[in-house]
Amino acid sequence: MLKKILIVDDDSITRKYIGFMLRAEGYEILTARDGLEALETIGRGGVDLVLTDLNMPHMDGAELIRHLRNNADTARLPILMLTTEGDEESRQLGVSAGANEYLIKPIAKDTLAAKVRDWVEMGGEDVPAPGGEEEC
Repeated sequence: MLKKILIVDDDSITRKYIGFMLRAEGYEILTARDGLEALETIGRGGVDLVLTDLNMPHMDGAELIRHLRNNADTARLPILMLTTEGDEESRQLGVSAGANEYLIKPIAKDTLAAKVRDWVEMGGEDVPAPGGEEEC
């Protein structure tokens, strides 16, 4: 059974591009345009990892992460923030919300694939407390 990755980004080209990269790595890809759509998708179950942007309409990535971390069913779900925002304030916002890692766009395909693989392999119960960062 394929692991499911939810890509949350308001930019359709980004969703398609990241989806294409990760589908080639053997993952099933789900997408959402914002945090509200992401919560609906996650509520249906089966998501193994969330890859979210920071700045989105309706509900941004930080608010989405806070919702997920405050829900017992999703508190240990691996969440990677992938954004163009490379400043310290944005990084702190993502990390303090509970992102397991904060990654900067653009990101190399191999780097993203390795990060996703590492977090998916850990699974929910083994996921450590949030708070990593990597600029790629």
